[in-house]
Amino acid sequence: MKISAREQSWNLSIFMLVIGLGIWQAQQLPAFGSYELRTILLGIIPLALLAMGQSIIIIGGGINLAIGAEAVLINILTAKYGEGVSFTKALVLALTGLIVAIAIGALTGWIISTSKIADIVVTLATSFVLVGLALFIQSGPGGSTNKEFSELFTGPGQNFLAPLLVLVLPLILIWWPLYRSHSGISFYAIGSNKEAAFLSGVNVSRARIKLYATGGLFAGLSGIAMTGITLSASPFASISNAATLNSVAAAVLGGVSLAGGVGGLVGPALATLVLYYIPTILLGYGIDPAYSQIIQGVLTVVVVLIGGLLRRKGSSVR
Repeated sequence: MKISAREQSWNLSIFMLVIGLGIWQAQQLPAFGSYELRTILLGIIPLALLAMGQSIIIIGGGINLAIGAEAVLINILTAKYGEGVSFTKALVLALTGLIVAIAIGALTGWIISTSKIADIVVTLATSFVLVGLALFIQSGPGGSTNKEFSELFTGPGQNFLAPLLVLVLPLILIWWPLYRSHSGISFYAIGSNKEAAFLSGVNVSRARIKLYATGGLFAGLSGIAMTGITLSASPFASISNAATLNSVAAAVLGGVSLAGGVGGLVGPALATLVLYYIPTILLGYGIDPAYSQIIQGVLTVVVVLIGGLLRRKGSSVR
């Protein structure tokens, strides 16, 4: 598979927007260096990973309204049972969390494939179950993890290299091989046209299970990153709901078509920076942060409209 010219141009546009907003915010600060860059990266990592997972599912023609709850559950599990443990036990706990997240995603995909119920209904119900489970495990904020394990995400001192690697490595080690694999091709195929994919030999049910399992992997990474960065966890539904909605917004802003079959993960990862910069820039001018939600909503609608017009134009040309 080759990266399309449309995807390249969209990623470039998002990158230029991020640069512009970054310069704008840097002008508001008394100084901008490695510490400020590290702070920004740490602020977007959990959402960026979540947006990557959501983007994969949307590319495959689905949507996961439980992805935020999956991340919160893994955050709860790794933080509650990570207090006072050794580095090795923290790693084992993180690996266990990833397995749980993948299993939840695979089970969700299997239910959707078997029941033929719409993704949005199944994942919405799943989100209620997972938030309830998180509250059962830990009723309020708390938890911690091993300091050395935390430094895998935050890095020592003011070094921004570790957070940057946490953001980039999943794209290199997970997405790039997957993108070029048979499974990745099948994701795009069922997202573009499920019937045509079936007629061409794609096992749609199996592909959907893999699709949601991969989304679960990224949700698990997001939950573990939250534990490593914040050294705590909170089980409240408002957090998972906000994370889910922002993951969809980042996917759309990053060039992933809600119709499926179009997009990648680099754009959504960059788009999380846009969602980060908007409220912080407004806050720098003393503007109510609530207005950032309005701007994000309008921006998302505009991007959806532009994407729809581009697809319609492309169809008319063909």
